[in-house]
Amino acid sequence: MSMTKQNRPILDTDDVQPVDESPTTPWSSFGKITLEPLPENTAPSQAAAKPVTLAPLAPYLQRDLAAEDQQTVAAFGESVRSDRDYPKLHLAPPVGRLNDPNGLVYDGRHYHAFYQYSPLHPERIVYWRHAISDDLTHWEDAGTALVPNTRYDSHGCYSGSGIRVPGGFEFFYTGNVKDSRNNRETYHILATAEEDAAHPTRQLPPLLEGPHEGYTAHYRDPHVFERDGQWWMVIGAQKDGKKKKHRTGAVVVYTSADRRSWDFKGELDFTDPTVEGCYMYECPSLLQLRDEATGTLRDVLIFSPQGLRPEGEKYQNIYQSGYIVGELDPQNLRFEVHTPFTELDAGFEFYAPQTVHGTGTSAHDDAPHPQTVMIGWLGNAEQDDHPSWAHRWVHMFTYPRELHLREGKIYQTPVPQLDRVLPLESTVVDVVKGKVPVLKDAGTWRLHGTVDVSDGPVKIRVKDAHGTALRITIAEDFAQLDRSGTRYTEGGTLRRRALTPNTEREFELLVDASSTELFVGGAVSGQDGAGSYEQVFSARTYFSGSKRRVRMGGNGEVLKLSYAVL
Repeated sequence: MSMTKQNRPILDTDDVQPVDESPTTPWSSFGKITLEPLPENTAPSQAAAKPVTLAPLAPYLQRDLAAEDQQTVAAFGESVRSDRDYPKLHLAPPVGRLNDPNGLVYDGRHYHAFYQYSPLHPERIVYWRHAISDDLTHWEDAGTALVPNTRYDSHGCYSGSGIRVPGGFEFFYTGNVKDSRNNRETYHILATAEEDAAHPTRQLPPLLEGPHEGYTAHYRDPHVFERDGQWWMVIGAQKDGKKKKHRTGAVVVYTSADRRSWDFKGELDFTDPTVEGCYMYECPSLLQLRDEATGTLRDVLIFSPQGLRPEGEKYQNIYQSGYIVGELDPQNLRFEVHTPFTELDAGFEFYAPQTVHGTGTSAHDDAPHPQTVMIGWLGNAEQDDHPSWAHRWVHMFTYPRELHLREGKIYQTPVPQLDRVLPLESTVVDVVKGKVPVLKDAGTWRLHGTVDVSDGPVKIRVKDAHGTALRITIAEDFAQLDRSGTRYTEGGTLRRRALTPNTEREFELLVDASSTELFVGGAVSGQDGAGSYEQVFSARTYFSGSKRRVRMGGNGEVLKLSYAVL
């Protein structure tokens, strides 16, 4: 059935959509199952002293999902790595489907990134996969971390977060379970790992069994952090209503002294007309950023509301991700909104961003990142039909970004490690034809420039074997990205975003195989904010063939230009 954005039913962006759910034994024969608390790996929990009633066993539990994952990687891994569209600087899966970033942690030496991983795609059985990096740019695959093979997560190890603790790591995630009638149950589970963060071990029974009273089973994506000497867990939720149309999104809060026993504290209480009608809030992150203009520490809620309707140039993607800025009273959970909901990305593919624990306010004094680092999913739910699937992989992460808060608005910039991997060199534009010859036939490259747009916009064109694939316009009061000439346009062909008027613009363009990220708007004044950009456009841009030509034109003037090619 075809559905518009307005009448689309609620969707969990990790919803299980198996190709074949036919078990050897019929679902109905399993009945309801009562499990006594498990003696091994049991964490102290308010749930540990009582039996747990679960939905019928999933047919997946009869399969060796770990072996199926390994077999798929062995069978198709080489095809993935040989794909011209596979990135060199962005984290992408070894096979199958990647979506939400999970458990992002910096441990003082390495960056650990976990992610939603469906190696058997299009059979949507969701695992966690693990990757490690020393520079947020080159990622080493560390194997599958969590397999959905228990009664608490039989239909998917869904999103969650991670923290560094003495001796290792702790990860918190949502276990998704469905019965034969598609009724959902959710469990919030702790998994612990040693110093290498590899192969987390579930500590069962779950920390939380089902939603708090007054909320539906759409209750997921725990973000755990420390605040004022206490542990907090924020969860994306949906308020229950007498009818589905009365259900609305929410963010709920639990607190704990030991990260094992959690008490429901309440719901974040904020008023923002922009998101009032949304039916679900996913992937919440509650953090603090210091406003570089005022020096004031502000509370920031990053989340992904579902149900926003397009409004002019805004909210054009199937689902949105953004933030509000304000002041939170930690006692009564009242969040006074100073900056209403604002999208984090103006491009085509961006969802479920997560910040890296161990950066920003959670960083140690000697950490390389005084600023908070964020990574998003460079993809969208329900949009998996990419050209890359011919090589058995789909989706990737965004390039990591630092977040800067200035006068209540978040500005972003690529993490500084990009300068080490792709150090910039000065170049010029061919004054007759507008060519940037140093980028000829480059597959992974960056272009950084300062332009004068007082007499008109500057335009950048990227040509491939079939002609102009990508057009970028940078003007005094807007920026625009047009990918109509590429091989993938399911989410649209054009994105445009208003900018604070300025006759001089700074931009950063990062192209990595089939991904393009445009940072534009001009550097924020002030030492701490220098090099941060007002708008970011993220897009999957599948070019044709290996031929590339980059040209710059328009009525604007290029004042300074530098480049790098991998």
